[in-house]
Formats: sequence, structure tokens, C-alpha cells
Amino acid sequence: MKTGVKVIEMKDNSNKKIKELEARIKELEDVSGRKQIMIDYLEKMMEVAKDELNIDIKKDYGTPKSNGPMKTSKK
Repeated sequence: MKTGVKVIEMKDNSNKKIKELEARIKELEDVSGRKQIMIDYLEKMMEVAKDELNIDIKKDYGTPKSNGPMKTSKK
């Protein structure tokens, strides 16, 4: 005979885990929505700066683009 492992899962635990995951999905969707609103707002502000103040924030002046926060070595 082959021996195997039996996994017994209780229905209450499954339902609880599903509810926790659904709550986490909703939380992440809310965060994502707020971030998108901020992105839209900042893009509009850059457009206003360009059109009304003649400031092109998006223009690349040859400055290397950032790859995010990085540690730099001190000289």
C-alpha cells in the first residue's frame, strides 16, 4: 500500500480565509484608486504648469532619470 498525506480543511477556516482575502483585495483596490486619483491630479498640474506658466516639468534636460532611492557611496 502507498502511504499518503491527508489534508483536512475545516469549512469555517476556509470561509474565514476567503473573507480575509476579499477584505484585503478591497483594501488594495481602494489604495490603487487613491493612487490613480493622485496620478491624474499631478498630471493635470503638470499640464497646467506647461500651458499657463510655460513650465515644462516633463521635459528632459539631459538629466539622468532616477531608478528610485539608491545608496550612494561617500567619497
